[in-house]
Amino acid sequence: MIDGTAPGFDLTSPYAVMERLAEIEADLAEKQNEFEAAALAWFKAKRDREHDLAVEFARSVGSPTERRVVAAGATSGKGRDAEANYEALKGVVRVLETRASIGQSILRAQGRG
Repeated sequence: MIDGTAPGFDLTSPYAVMERLAEIEADLAEKQNEFEAAALAWFKAKRDREHDLAVEFARSVGSPTERRVVAAGATSGKGRDAEANYEALKGVVRVLETRASIGQSILRAQGRG
């Protein structure tokens, strides 16, 4: 909260806001390598899943619709963990970016106040 009553954060002074922004920057820097690794793992897993889907489709028999269903069933779980990890880290980074944006807005408002 802007009035400084939020637990753990006093955003009533420009110094406190700048301190919090520095903490957010450090958090983002720490998450960057982990996020990049998760993104790489997810996109590799996605490519592998698409390849496996094509292979399963080619091996299957029946109408194209039946072959797609069989192929999708055989590959649906592949890359699940990599995708979950990537999406979770993407959410964390997005929250940190939003907090930084809010902090910058508070800092600008304090400068006008």
